Formats: sequence, C-alpha cells, structure tokens
Amino acid sequence: MTSRWKDLNDKGIPVPLLGLAAALLVVATVVGVMTYRNWDLSDRNQDLSATLADYRRKEADCTAAIKAGTDFLLAANNFDYRKPDDWTPRIAGLTAGTIHDYFTDPKVGQDNTALIKAGKLLKSSTVADVACAAQTDKTVRVVAQLDESTQNIQTPDPVKTTSAVWVEVARQDSGWKAVDSGRGDQSLTTDVTATQAPAPTPPVTGDQPR
Repeated sequence: MTSRWKDLNDKGIPVPLLGLAAALLVVATVVGVMTYRNWDLSDRNQDLSATLADYRRKEADCTAAIKAGTDFLLAANNFDYRKPDDWTPRIAGLTAGTIHDYFTDPKVGQDNTALIKAGKLLKSSTVADVACAAQTDKTVRVVAQLDESTQNIQTPDPVKTTSAVWVEVARQDSGWKAVDSGRGDQSLTTDVTATQAPAPTPPVTGDQPR
C-alpha cells in the first residue's frame, strides 16, 4: 500500500504540503486584506470625526457671530432724539478695536448726542435677513438686509428703505464683538480714522529750525 505522504507532484513536493501552503496563503491574504481594510476604515473615521467637529465649531462660531453682528446693527441703526444719550454707550459696549476706542471717547458721545437731538433724528430698523459671508477662526463677516424707517427735523414723515449692510465681528476674550461695519465699499473704521484729530505738533524749541 502506497502512503499518501510519498505521493509526489512533478517537482517532488508532497501533495498534502501543497494544499497546506495554499490554505495558509489564503488565510494570510484574507488577514492582510482585513487588516488593511480595518486600518483604512479607522483612518477614514478619524478624518470624518475631525471634519464633523470642524463643521460644528464653524457652525457655532457663525451662530455667535450672527448674534453679535445683529446686536450691533440694531444698536447702530435704532436711535431716538428724545433719549439721545443711550446711543453711543450702546455701540461702545458691542464693539472692539478702533470703533470701540472712538465711541468710548466722551467728546464723541457729547457730539453724537447733540447731533441726534438737534436734528430730531428718529430711526427704527429691523434685520430682515442675515448670514455669514466669510469666516476664519477669529473673524466672521456677517451680511444682512435692514428694513429701515427714518425721520428727522426736515422730513417728519417716516421714509422707509431697505439696505444691504455688513459687519465684521472678531473673537474677543469677552465674546464676539463688532470691529468694522459698512454699506457696500463704505467702512466705519475708515470714517472713524478720517475724523480723528491729527496728533498735535510738537512745540518748537531753540534747538530746532524755525
């Protein structure tokens, strides 16, 4: 009786060993494929989790920026000559940077109050639509549509208009604050800078040319 362990193929390799080697190769291939697949899925899941976290952070920032931008736009575009002192401090509390410095100047507050009172300025506005137009980790540009009603000493009847406006808000330690605003190409910081008094000229001394 011939033993199956002595049955050789054409190259002299025992047939049972060929079967075992083939089986091991299949197992190794399957394990390798599954390992790669699991690693690939894990890597993709990590990327997806990071992407979702980034989307949620941006969405939360946009929501907070819209709130800050809307608060500023309503404060800036609602005033009443019968209580003019409220307007400037309200804007100062919602801003940062150059705008904040400007509106916290007592002289600016006095001038604004006098202007609103003298012109009998009365304005009421609502935000009809608002969205985040551009966004980074620290700043968001909010665009909005304002429905406005304006009266003054020369035009006692309300004039109703709709305006497209924008406000730039920045992340501060105390939350999101407005740092610039405007309509079209107009910019509040540009206007503020232009109206600020120039630095005083230093006095001429005997050592300086006259």
